[in-house]
Amino acid sequence: MAKDYYEILGINRNATNEDIKITYKKLAFEYHPDRNPDDQDSLNKFKDINEAYQILGDDNKRAQYDSFGSISGDGNFGDMGFSSNLNDIFGNLFEEVFNSGFSSNGQKGRDLKYELTISFEEAAFGMEKEIVVPKRELCDTCEGKGAAPGGDSVCGVCKGRGSVNYAKGFFAISQPCGQCRGRGYIIEKYCNECEGDGFIRIKKKVKINIPAGIADSSRLRIRDEGEIGMGGAPDGDLFIVIFVADHKIFKRDNNNIYCEVPIDFITATIGGEIKIPTLGGIEKFNIPEETQPGQSFRIKGKGLPDLQTGRLGDLYLIINIDIPNNLSSKQKKVLKDTLEDIKPQQFSNLDSYNKTLENQYKK
Repeated sequence: MAKDYYEILGINRNATNEDIKITYKKLAFEYHPDRNPDDQDSLNKFKDINEAYQILGDDNKRAQYDSFGSISGDGNFGDMGFSSNLNDIFGNLFEEVFNSGFSSNGQKGRDLKYELTISFEEAAFGMEKEIVVPKRELCDTCEGKGAAPGGDSVCGVCKGRGSVNYAKGFFAISQPCGQCRGRGYIIEKYCNECEGDGFIRIKKKVKINIPAGIADSSRLRIRDEGEIGMGGAPDGDLFIVIFVADHKIFKRDNNNIYCEVPIDFITATIGGEIKIPTLGGIEKFNIPEETQPGQSFRIKGKGLPDLQTGRLGDLYLIINIDIPNNLSSKQKKVLKDTLEDIKPQQFSNLDSYNKTLENQYKK
């Protein structure tokens, strides 16, 4: 009794080639002997599924089957072994489903890396910058073939397809042609421009936008600015690693910046107006009286912007008391007379220190 291959696959007679392929893959995966060991019914079902696909998956054999309800001698298939691993058999099949639209020989272009050093101010405010990236592109002369005009011929092994098929039981495995290395043609005369490589080295100008507040060692990604993809695959990407140069005055901690500000001991004692650095320029700041060494002052909104929210960090001033040197005798006498007029307890730290010494060493 003739087998109904449509019924075996569970499809109607108007099914498209794509419908047949998808249904076959699903059923073959379900009934494969590797997934159903020692199950004779699954084995028989698997053989029927493969037999049905070999007929309905081939346009000529399907037409003969639809017309006469059977297949002539060259369409009969013998038994098959199942020594192959399930993943090996189905790897190419699933790749076709999930990567449809790309050539089986397609290869995504290589990603490129570019290291760029910018100043502290450029990182703080952001900027647009043009860089020159060395990369490979298809040779215009040979359009990437590597052969001089008229210097190639169709491969006699794969007949120009770039791949050859190997039958393994009921499965046909496609592999790149070893004769032409998957090109589909044989180069008889190399292109003078690219010397047969198919690519030429160029230096391409690329404009990049560096966002305000970017941190040291950050990485920017520019899609499709890497090297060209092959066989319909996408181009690679360009990754730019940003290095921020140290600043002579500021130190950074996240979005906050710190700087050390020296002041004279008189201003620290009685207070006064000083000049301080900010990212926007020099500004004035009032130091309160009795400011201590190492004391810090916070100025809101004078730091770096957050990359996500744009919110500005703060500026912290760290006070350093600058002690004068090379004083004249007259200057020293003035200071000594001034100190004699100041009560010891007015030196809060010094007074506490002296009392600690007395308590520690008194007999």
